[in-house]
Amino acid sequence: MDLFSPDNIARAILIVCQFIILLTFHEWGHAKSANMLGDPTAKDLGRMSFNPAVHIDPIGTLILPLVGSLYGGGFFGWAKPVPVDPYNLKNPRRDLMLIAAAGPFMNIILTFGIFGIIKVLELSIDFKPYNSETQLVIYKFLERSAIISIFLAVFNMLPLFPLDGFSVVNGLLPERASREFEKLAPYGMPILMALIFLPYLINIPSPLRILSFISLYIVEIIAGIIGLR
Repeated sequence: MDLFSPDNIARAILIVCQFIILLTFHEWGHAKSANMLGDPTAKDLGRMSFNPAVHIDPIGTLILPLVGSLYGGGFFGWAKPVPVDPYNLKNPRRDLMLIAAAGPFMNIILTFGIFGIIKVLELSIDFKPYNSETQLVIYKFLERSAIISIFLAVFNMLPLFPLDGFSVVNGLLPERASREFEKLAPYGMPILMALIFLPYLINIPSPLRILSFISLYIVEIIAGIIGLR
Protein backbone atom coordinates (compact mmCIF):
# COMPACT_ATOMS: atom_id res chain seq x y z
CA MET A 1 0.00 0.00 0.00
CA ASP A 2 1.26 3.45 -0.94
CA LEU A 3 1.41 5.35 2.35
CA PHE A 4 1.03 8.69 0.63
CA SER A 5 -1.60 7.82 -1.92
CA PRO A 6 -4.58 10.22 -1.97
CA ASP A 7 -6.91 7.49 -0.67
CA ASN A 8 -4.65 6.61 2.27
CA ILE A 9 -4.07 10.26 3.18
CA ALA A 10 -7.82 10.96 3.03
CA ARG A 11 -8.50 7.91 5.22
CA ALA A 12 -5.88 8.98 7.78
CA ILE A 13 -7.22 12.53 7.93
CA LEU A 14 -10.76 11.21 8.45
CA ILE A 15 -9.61 8.98 11.32
CA VAL A 16 -7.77 11.87 12.97
CA CYS A 17 -10.89 14.05 12.64
CA GLN A 18 -12.95 11.33 14.33
CA PHE A 19 -10.31 11.09 17.05
CA ILE A 20 -10.34 14.86 17.63
CA ILE A 21 -14.13 14.96 17.95
CA LEU A 22 -14.20 12.05 20.41
CA LEU A 23 -11.27 13.50 22.36
CA THR A 24 -13.12 16.82 22.60
CA PHE A 25 -16.01 15.12 24.40
CA HIS A 26 -13.48 13.35 26.63
CA GLU A 27 -11.85 16.62 27.67
CA TRP A 28 -15.22 18.34 28.08
CA GLY A 29 -16.11 15.58 30.54
CA HIS A 30 -13.07 16.43 32.65
CA ALA A 31 -13.80 20.17 32.58
CA LYS A 32 -17.52 19.79 33.25
CA SER A 33 -17.02 17.43 36.19
CA ALA A 34 -14.37 19.73 37.69
CA ASN A 35 -16.78 22.65 37.47
CA MET A 36 -19.57 20.58 39.04
CA LEU A 37 -17.23 19.67 41.91
CA GLY A 38 -16.38 23.29 42.65
CA ASP A 39 -13.37 24.09 40.48
CA PRO A 40 -14.17 26.57 37.67
CA THR A 41 -10.54 26.82 36.47
CA ALA A 42 -11.12 24.97 33.19
CA LYS A 43 -14.37 26.82 32.56
CA ASP A 44 -12.74 30.20 33.20
CA LEU A 45 -9.95 29.32 30.75
CA GLY A 46 -12.43 28.34 28.04
CA ARG A 47 -11.70 24.61 28.29
CA MET A 48 -15.27 23.56 29.17
CA SER A 49 -16.06 23.70 25.48
CA PHE A 50 -17.02 21.47 22.56
CA ASN A 51 -14.70 23.54 20.35
CA PRO A 52 -11.91 21.08 19.41
CA ALA A 53 -9.42 23.90 18.89
CA VAL A 54 -9.13 24.64 22.62
CA HIS A 55 -8.12 21.06 23.40
CA ILE A 56 -5.66 20.32 20.59
CA ASP A 57 -2.05 19.49 21.40
CA PRO A 58 -0.07 19.65 18.12
CA ILE A 59 1.96 16.51 18.75
CA GLY A 60 -0.50 14.38 20.72
CA THR A 61 -3.70 15.33 18.89
CA LEU A 62 -2.44 15.81 15.33
CA ILE A 63 1.02 14.47 14.48
CA LEU A 64 1.11 11.12 16.32
CA PRO A 65 -2.45 10.08 15.36
CA LEU A 66 -1.85 11.13 11.74
CA VAL A 67 1.40 9.16 11.47
CA GLY A 68 -0.17 6.10 13.10
CA SER A 69 -3.19 6.30 10.80
CA LEU A 70 -1.02 6.68 7.67
CA TYR A 71 0.90 3.53 8.55
CA GLY A 72 -2.36 1.67 9.08
CA GLY A 73 -1.67 0.59 12.63
CA GLY A 74 -3.02 1.62 15.97
CA PHE A 75 -2.22 5.08 17.21
CA PHE A 76 -1.96 6.90 20.49
CA GLY A 77 -2.64 10.50 21.28
CA TRP A 78 -3.70 13.03 23.83
CA ALA A 79 -5.10 16.54 24.21
CA LYS A 80 -3.86 19.46 26.28
CA PRO A 81 -4.44 18.56 29.95
CA VAL A 82 -7.52 20.11 31.51
CA PRO A 83 -6.32 22.44 34.32
CA VAL A 84 -7.65 21.59 37.77
CA ASP A 85 -6.96 23.47 41.01
CA PRO A 86 -7.24 20.95 43.88
CA TYR A 87 -7.63 23.80 46.38
CA ASN A 88 -11.08 24.48 44.95
CA LEU A 89 -12.23 20.93 45.64
CA LYS A 90 -13.92 19.86 48.87
CA ASN A 91 -12.35 16.40 48.86
CA PRO A 92 -9.31 16.62 46.55
CA ARG A 93 -8.38 12.91 46.39
CA ARG A 94 -11.94 11.76 45.75
CA ASP A 95 -12.82 14.63 43.44
CA LEU A 96 -9.64 14.32 41.36
CA MET A 97 -10.50 10.65 40.91
CA LEU A 98 -14.02 11.53 39.73
CA ILE A 99 -12.72 14.23 37.38
CA ALA A 100 -10.22 11.78 35.88
CA ALA A 101 -12.88 9.09 35.45
CA ALA A 102 -15.28 11.52 33.77
CA GLY A 103 -13.26 11.53 30.52
CA PRO A 104 -13.36 7.76 29.88
CA PHE A 105 -16.97 7.73 31.11
CA MET A 106 -17.87 10.25 28.41
CA ASN A 107 -16.32 7.98 25.78
CA ILE A 108 -18.41 5.04 27.00
CA ILE A 109 -21.56 7.19 26.86
CA LEU A 110 -20.59 8.30 23.34
CA THR A 111 -20.24 4.67 22.25
CA PHE A 112 -23.74 3.91 23.50
CA GLY A 113 -24.93 6.98 21.60
CA ILE A 114 -23.18 5.95 18.37
CA PHE A 115 -24.64 2.46 18.44
CA GLY A 116 -27.98 3.99 19.40
CA ILE A 117 -27.87 6.02 16.16
CA ILE A 118 -27.21 2.83 14.17
CA LYS A 119 -30.13 1.10 15.91
CA VAL A 120 -32.49 4.00 15.19
CA LEU A 121 -31.43 3.96 11.53
CA GLU A 122 -32.03 0.20 11.41
CA LEU A 123 -35.55 0.57 12.78
CA SER A 124 -36.48 3.63 10.73
CA ILE A 125 -34.99 3.02 7.26
CA ASP A 126 -33.86 -0.64 7.37
CA PHE A 127 -30.24 0.54 7.60
CA LYS A 128 -27.86 -2.35 6.92
CA PRO A 129 -24.20 -2.23 5.81
CA TYR A 130 -24.90 -4.66 2.97
CA ASN A 131 -27.86 -2.72 1.56
CA SER A 132 -25.77 -0.24 -0.43
CA GLU A 133 -22.30 1.23 -0.75
CA THR A 134 -23.48 4.44 0.93
CA GLN A 135 -24.90 2.59 3.92
CA LEU A 136 -21.71 0.52 4.17
CA VAL A 137 -19.57 3.68 4.30
CA ILE A 138 -21.82 5.27 6.95
CA TYR A 139 -21.85 2.06 9.00
CA LYS A 140 -18.07 1.72 8.91
CA PHE A 141 -17.66 5.39 9.88
CA LEU A 142 -19.96 5.01 12.90
CA GLU A 143 -18.50 1.66 13.96
CA ARG A 144 -14.94 3.00 13.73
CA SER A 145 -15.98 6.02 15.81
CA ALA A 146 -17.30 3.65 18.48
CA ILE A 147 -14.08 1.64 18.48
CA ILE A 148 -11.88 4.75 18.73
CA SER A 149 -14.06 6.10 21.54
CA ILE A 150 -13.74 2.93 23.60
CA PHE A 151 -10.01 2.70 22.89
CA LEU A 152 -9.65 6.24 24.23
CA ALA A 153 -11.37 5.15 27.43
CA VAL A 154 -9.32 1.96 27.82
CA PHE A 155 -5.99 3.59 27.00
CA ASN A 156 -6.60 6.47 29.40
CA MET A 157 -7.40 4.06 32.22
CA LEU A 158 -3.83 2.76 32.28
CA PRO A 159 -2.51 3.55 35.79
CA LEU A 160 0.38 5.66 34.48
CA PHE A 161 0.78 9.39 35.03
CA PRO A 162 -0.45 11.56 33.32
CA LEU A 163 -3.24 9.24 32.13
CA ASP A 164 -6.62 9.26 33.88
CA GLY A 165 -6.11 5.80 35.31
CA PHE A 166 -3.33 7.09 37.55
CA SER A 167 -5.67 9.51 39.35
CA VAL A 168 -8.44 6.91 39.51
CA VAL A 169 -6.18 4.31 41.14
CA ASN A 170 -4.69 6.97 43.43
CA GLY A 171 -8.16 7.98 44.61
CA LEU A 172 -9.13 4.38 45.36
CA LEU A 173 -6.04 3.59 47.43
CA PRO A 174 -5.85 4.13 51.20
CA GLU A 175 -4.11 7.37 52.10
CA ARG A 176 -0.76 5.82 53.03
CA ALA A 177 -0.66 3.67 49.89
CA SER A 178 -1.72 6.71 47.87
CA ARG A 179 1.30 8.69 49.05
CA GLU A 180 3.59 5.87 47.96
CA PHE A 181 1.79 5.50 44.64
CA GLU A 182 2.18 9.23 43.90
CA LYS A 183 5.96 8.77 44.02
CA LEU A 184 5.66 6.77 40.79
CA ALA A 185 4.28 9.78 38.87
CA PRO A 186 7.66 10.93 37.42
CA TYR A 187 8.17 7.49 35.86
CA GLY A 188 4.77 7.37 34.16
CA MET A 189 5.60 9.19 30.94
CA PRO A 190 8.94 7.40 30.31
CA ILE A 191 7.23 4.03 30.84
CA LEU A 192 4.37 5.05 28.56
CA MET A 193 6.72 6.21 25.79
CA ALA A 194 8.71 2.99 26.10
CA LEU A 195 5.55 0.90 25.80
CA ILE A 196 4.47 2.83 22.71
CA PHE A 197 7.71 3.20 20.77
CA LEU A 198 10.19 0.55 21.99
CA PRO A 199 8.40 -2.42 20.36
CA TYR A 200 8.68 -0.70 16.96
CA LEU A 201 12.36 0.07 17.48
CA ILE A 202 13.32 -3.50 18.40
CA ASN A 203 10.68 -5.17 16.23
CA ILE A 204 8.65 -7.01 18.85
CA PRO A 205 4.87 -7.15 19.35
CA SER A 206 3.59 -4.21 21.34
CA PRO A 207 2.25 -5.17 24.79
CA LEU A 208 -0.33 -2.40 24.29
CA ARG A 209 -2.00 -4.51 21.59
CA ILE A 210 -3.96 -6.09 24.39
CA LEU A 211 -5.76 -2.75 24.76
CA SER A 212 -7.14 -3.19 21.25
CA PHE A 213 -8.52 -6.63 22.13
CA ILE A 214 -10.07 -5.27 25.33
CA SER A 215 -11.56 -2.35 23.39
CA LEU A 216 -13.11 -4.60 20.75
CA TYR A 217 -14.54 -6.86 23.46
CA ILE A 218 -16.17 -3.89 25.20
CA VAL A 219 -17.49 -2.61 21.87
CA GLU A 220 -19.14 -5.98 21.24
CA ILE A 221 -20.73 -5.91 24.71
CA ILE A 222 -22.15 -2.43 24.16
CA ALA A 223 -23.37 -3.34 20.67
CA GLY A 224 -25.10 -6.37 22.18
CA ILE A 225 -26.77 -4.26 24.86
CA ILE A 226 -28.11 -1.92 22.15
CA GLY A 227 -29.35 -4.91 20.17
CA LEU A 228 -26.94 -4.80 17.23
CA ARG A 229 -25.45 -8.26 17.83
